[in-house]
Amino acid sequence: MINYLILISLILILGILIYLLFSIKNKESSEKGGNKNIQNKLDEVSNDINKIENDLASVTTPINELNRFLGGNVTTGRLGEWSLESIVQDIMPNNSYKFQAQINPDSADRVDCAISTAEGFIVPIDSKFYAGQYQNYESSSSDNDRKKVLRDLRTAVLRDAEDISKKYMLQNTTSNYVVLYIASEKLIDLVDKIDDLRQECLTEKNTLILGPNTLAAFLDTVRVGHHYLKLNETATKVAKVVRGIQKEFSNFDSSTEDVVKRLDGALKDVQKLQTRINVLGSKLEKGSESLEEES
Repeated sequence: MINYLILISLILILGILIYLLFSIKNKESSEKGGNKNIQNKLDEVSNDINKIENDLASVTTPINELNRFLGGNVTTGRLGEWSLESIVQDIMPNNSYKFQAQINPDSADRVDCAISTAEGFIVPIDSKFYAGQYQNYESSSSDNDRKKVLRDLRTAVLRDAEDISKKYMLQNTTSNYVVLYIASEKLIDLVDKIDDLRQECLTEKNTLILGPNTLAAFLDTVRVGHHYLKLNETATKVAKVVRGIQKEFSNFDSSTEDVVKRLDGALKDVQKLQTRINVLGSKLEKGSESLEEES
């Protein structure tokens, strides 16, 4: 459609230029020395036409690239991967995800992203981009054509859901479901037009279909789990330190009790010694008085 518009625009521009050319030719031919002016004008018009052709070529190239990009090839898949990477990096902690991860050591298959949950399981996420089906749906001129596109989209989604679950689900390693990420809310709207497709993918293929918005909400829930896990780990460390301090205080309390008991015993010994000293002093005093009397 875009290429047709460019072609029509080019034809209109060339028509205007040709009209201007003949107008200039007729005007200049009625004047003296018109041949030279006509040649100059022709050269200017020729230069303008060449410039327009170059500009149109520079515009057509990226448009063709965009059409190829949206045509369902490998580059389109990279668009989904870039979108997935951007969302994951914005939400998840750095050590909780891995891109192009090999989940099963016995297989060479690599999932686009592997998310680690707080419980230690891996959630495989693989991105898909059904740009061809969306383009066909938008260009459909009848309900029958649109229904056919939706049937084709249903078949493609179910096929991909089964493929992802078979490749990346691993017992005791991953969660009991995988995520099929579709990097376009417009495509998600098409998926929602297909009755029971989401439910069928989840119950029969163990696959959860998510778009950009729902993926962000899902990852935020996983991130909160990591947050609480970190809090629990911190609380456990704090509790361990408190128990250690409590034990030391208990030992210190026992030590002070022993010291008090020893001090009490020593005080009693000192009191007994003081008593004996007092008795001895009294006897010495009496003996001294007796000696003085005899003298």
